[in-house]
Amino acid sequence: MKKDKKFVILFLVIIYGSFIWLGLKHVLIKLNVVEFIRTDNWQVYEAKKVNNIIDKLENKFSSLKVSVENRANNYFPFYIQINELYQGLNYHTNKLFYQNVPLKTNNANEYMFYNKDKKFYYYETSLDDEELNNRVDKQIDYFNNLAKNDYDIYIYLPTIYQITNVKNNNLFSYVTKFEEGLDDKIKVKHLEVNSVDEYREMFYATDHHWNMHGALKGYYDILDMLDADKKLNLEIKTLTSQKYYGSLAKSVMNRQIADYIEDVDINLEYSVLVNGKEPDELFKPRKLIEGKANPYYDYYIQYFNGQYGNIVYDYHQPDKENLLIMSDSYAWQIDYLIAASFNKTHVINLRYDEFIDHDFNLTTYVKDNNISKVLFLYEGGSIVFDQYDYDFIGRVK
Repeated sequence: MKKDKKFVILFLVIIYGSFIWLGLKHVLIKLNVVEFIRTDNWQVYEAKKVNNIIDKLENKFSSLKVSVENRANNYFPFYIQINELYQGLNYHTNKLFYQNVPLKTNNANEYMFYNKDKKFYYYETSLDDEELNNRVDKQIDYFNNLAKNDYDIYIYLPTIYQITNVKNNNLFSYVTKFEEGLDDKIKVKHLEVNSVDEYREMFYATDHHWNMHGALKGYYDILDMLDADKKLNLEIKTLTSQKYYGSLAKSVMNRQIADYIEDVDINLEYSVLVNGKEPDELFKPRKLIEGKANPYYDYYIQYFNGQYGNIVYDYHQPDKENLLIMSDSYAWQIDYLIAASFNKTHVINLRYDEFIDHDFNLTTYVKDNNISKVLFLYEGGSIVFDQYDYDFIGRVK
């Protein structure tokens, strides 16, 4: 009981301290004591990394707040509402200063922006130029070494970096460096996003994933790259019965705008094994559960659920090749569609099941399963920068 009292007191200090910090932060910004991201438009802005004591204290404060979040949900039924109030104040005070409202999303100094005119979010990396270059070089060397093996490597990048910058250098220059540095044996292609309007069409407004418009564009790009001869004629449907506030909205408790889950209007016949067994009803249900009490419930995961380490689709087409897809959640909307052009398609996700604590021997797996093509389909930053530290170099041999 005493421990609970201490926790309650600590939590209240954190919450009320947040309101005090909001006012203090903007005073310090005005006095130029604290540097902050300044935005001019969606093509050029300056992102400054802050290393002063105020910034460090804020990071410590944020870390502490995150560490008690799970317990807070159990103790305080109005936790979401309290945080929405805090984040709402943060949003509206930022709105006074900036055309593109910056909202901090995590302790790695990564920011999401809400544009007052365009009404959308997008996500920015916190890595500086030197770190980006080092990471890109390592990723290039890694994939070039893989290319020495007896299977074909394909890389698809669902990037939005064409419209983003870091420290006045367009992030897409690093994507270009990555693509140009790869061995000619490796086939690589990126999602074409040439404007903010195209970005808004292909990505969820409140979530870091591409929507079905973007995923379907990726599907056709990937089949072209793989030289696959079967392309499905697909129509997109929007599930308007339930509003979706995705991962970006959840991270800052902001419901200024909402999305709807999108899917394609098709059902395909195939066999599938999940971690070597028949799947349960949770695997890729493609049926929307409605009316969840938590407004930030993750409908993307619920609807397209692919949170498994090893999935094998079998379309029973022995005259076709076998494919391996190394992926994250970006593949969930289209992996079974890509698989329709192949015999067996294996999907490996290093974040789940046996691969959480074990490395993956790619070369052995390819040989054992008669696979001729390997597709890497991750969020662009994961492949180009290893932005989320999946550690392909150390874990995928």
